[in-house]
Amino acid sequence: MFKKIFLFNGIGPSYEKLLAKLTPELMDKYTFYYETACIKLGLSKDIEKNHGYDSKIAQWLVPFICDRVIYEHCISKGITPDIGIGYSSGIVSASACFKAIPHEAAWDIVKSHRSMLIALDEAHEELDTGIIVGFSYDDLSELLSKEFSTDDLVIGSCNSTFHSMISGKASAVEKAIELCNNEGALKAFRLNTGTAFHHSIMKKYSLEYIAYCNDLKYNDPEYPMMSVFDLTVLSTAEQVARENHLNVYTQMRWDLAIKELEKLGATEFFDLSANGSLSKFSRVGRKCKMYTFDDICS
Repeated sequence: MFKKIFLFNGIGPSYEKLLAKLTPELMDKYTFYYETACIKLGLSKDIEKNHGYDSKIAQWLVPFICDRVIYEHCISKGITPDIGIGYSSGIVSASACFKAIPHEAAWDIVKSHRSMLIALDEAHEELDTGIIVGFSYDDLSELLSKEFSTDDLVIGSCNSTFHSMISGKASAVEKAIELCNNEGALKAFRLNTGTAFHHSIMKKYSLEYIAYCNDLKYNDPEYPMMSVFDLTVLSTAEQVARENHLNVYTQMRWDLAIKELEKLGATEFFDLSANGSLSKFSRVGRKCKMYTFDDICS
């Protein structure tokens, strides 16, 4: 049913690593889109000249623009998706590229996180995320449930069989990293994000984001999307709106969503992140092929 899958990147990789991968031609297009977005959002086009909260927003804007540039490059080469899926904020990128929302709305969504950062600081809330490699979802769940309440820590996303992102209070994340290392994790480290995306605690700090998503007019997507929350195929404006609304404060199951796509016939996965970040933790079956940006440009 769905053979070609486009994977959209979330906020995460450093913007320097993303931009270093773009070809001169794609960099020209990126620069145009980025400068246009900065004018609309009141940011400096020079990332380093933005300060305070604006600095973070200027950096978070980069993967959205990169996704758009690479997506349009794929389409120009005749590579079209049968379905798409977004990792975290990649949901917003997918929604924009698939014309469910305007790209300008995606930029506004990024800017809405500014109020979230302010609210976290005002509440003196210390949050964080971390990466755990070496435990299955069930084993990690069992290990963490013995030490932490879900108010303090959750598995924000199980990314593949042995790769998960944890999210919650910074002290709990730090303790969980130590615990997992002591229990034999292959890797366990903090991301020092200052946020706890995909933990329910983020809902009360994301009121502007939620309000904006509620007020935004959505269209039926040009191509369907796969939900990382309930593993359903999204083909209507209402479904895409719900996916965006749930984002930020809802736990994901990226691993199960990828498996569901394989059940639906997926054989070709295209990682649209410039630095191949999604291919690094996503796992597909032997009959499937994962294409990175380097493959697309070769």
